[in-house]
Amino acid sequence: MKASIITIGDEILIGQIVDTNSSYIAKALDKIGVSTHEMLSISDDKKHILDTFITLQNKVEVVIITGGLGPTKDDITKKTFCEYFDDTLVQDETVLQHVIDLIEGFYKRPITQINKEQALVPSKARVLFNKMGTAPGMWMQKENTIFISLPGVPYEMKYLIDEVIVPLLVTQFKRPYIIHKTIMTYGRGESLIAEEIETWEDNLPFFIKLAYLPAPGRVRLRLTARGEDEEKLNEALGNQIQLLHQLIGDIIVGIDEEESIEVVFGKLLKDKKQTLSLAESCTGGKIAQTITTVSGASNFLKEE
Repeated sequence: MKASIITIGDEILIGQIVDTNSSYIAKALDKIGVSTHEMLSISDDKKHILDTFITLQNKVEVVIITGGLGPTKDDITKKTFCEYFDDTLVQDETVLQHVIDLIEGFYKRPITQINKEQALVPSKARVLFNKMGTAPGMWMQKENTIFISLPGVPYEMKYLIDEVIVPLLVTQFKRPYIIHKTIMTYGRGESLIAEEIETWEDNLPFFIKLAYLPAPGRVRLRLTARGEDEEKLNEALGNQIQLLHQLIGDIIVGIDEEESIEVVFGKLLKDKKQTLSLAESCTGGKIAQTITTVSGASNFLKEE
């Protein structure tokens, strides 16, 4: 099962804000076995939105859109939905009452016509009630693709994803399990690691994929398993990680990024009852500063 994620807003395209919604949605989908096929950021332009919808139609099972649901004239997602689905806007009484309660009850100010128009939704849409804000989400299907429109405000989007969208997708679709295990390594470059584990990598089961995620001083090795049997996937991943330890165990410091190198280093010193002194020059005390962020560092860091 594949999904595409679209963020709508010129403010993203000009670099005024950073799109964090897409990564949040992708992580939520991944947890329930839905693969994100692509992420797109597009402008607040009706033709651009319609062209994108046409391109994605029947290409993926789910399209999730964030943004463009506000009360101002530059927010055109609802009207564009109506054009794409050959629909009209109608007033949802439940949403209207919620908007009134929020504006007049919580914000203590008179409601305006613009506020009331937040309750307008396409007549064919499944309305996704948004108790965190005034803009409801929308769920509409055309042929083999479901289009889901969500507010761009992050905390409103997160509420709808966690409390509404994910439960609906889980009940509506049969999905495979997707399990990730990330092995943390330090002290050896990506190319050297690749040479050492080449045979192991070539013999990975077909349902397990390896990705290299390098950064200065470290390389993360992400194993991804996809399949129908969660127990077998976890067993297979465990076996492969054991084999990996036999090959490069000297540089593996942890699994799934649970702990940073300074935390692992501190634990090793405590376990071995060893202490550390540092003499720094060009680093300007950076090593000591990093190590002292670890709780209990005073037990093993004796001199700086």
